[in-house]
Amino acid sequence: MRNKMADKRVYSFVEKKYSANGIASLVMSVISIALFLLLLLISYWLKGNAGTWIGACGVTGIVMALLGLRYGFISFRDDCNSNLPGRFGIILSTVAVVGWFFIVCVGIVSMM
Repeated sequence: MRNKMADKRVYSFVEKKYSANGIASLVMSVISIALFLLLLLISYWLKGNAGTWIGACGVTGIVMALLGLRYGFISFRDDCNSNLPGRFGIILSTVAVVGWFFIVCVGIVSMM
C-alpha cells in the first residue's frame, strides 16, 4: 500500500527575504576587497612611492572589512528566510581582513 501524501509535490511560492545587515556585510566586504586590489595595483604602478594618501585609503578598507564582519554576524540574529548574503559577507570580509593584515605586516617589516 502506497502513501498518497508521499506522492504529492509541495511547492513554495514564498519570496526569500534577505537580511539588510547581511546585504550590507556583503557590499562592504566587496568594496573592501576591490579597494585592496585597486591600492595594490596603484602601489605597483607607482613602484611603492604612493605616499601617505594610499595608507589613509587602506585604513578605510580595513574599517570596511571589520564592519562587514560585524554586520555579517549581526545578520544571523535578524528574522529572515535566507542568511546567504551574510555568510558570503563574512567569508569575503575574513579574506579582506587577512589581506589587509598581511599588507600592514609587510609595511611594518619594511620600515625596520
